[in-house]
Amino acid sequence: MPEPKTRQHYLDTADEALQKAVQMANYAENAALNPDNRRKTADYAAAGALLADIARSAAAIAQAMPADAQDATEDTNV
Repeated sequence: MPEPKTRQHYLDTADEALQKAVQMANYAENAALNPDNRRKTADYAAAGALLADIARSAAAIAQAMPADAQDATEDTNV
């Protein structure tokens, strides 16, 4: 059975996804500036947008969870 997820877990997930989104944005920028790789720009940008959505979702879940450590787990055993 999966362990209940904590608020910190969702904050860590948001942070990781945000870092990856920034990396994809950098890849998209570099691809856009290189005539040989311009065709990859949209793919990198789309991947970055998806990762940014994941970061926003995880951050919203974390914000909705109680800050108290005793009550900060989500019941994933439903």
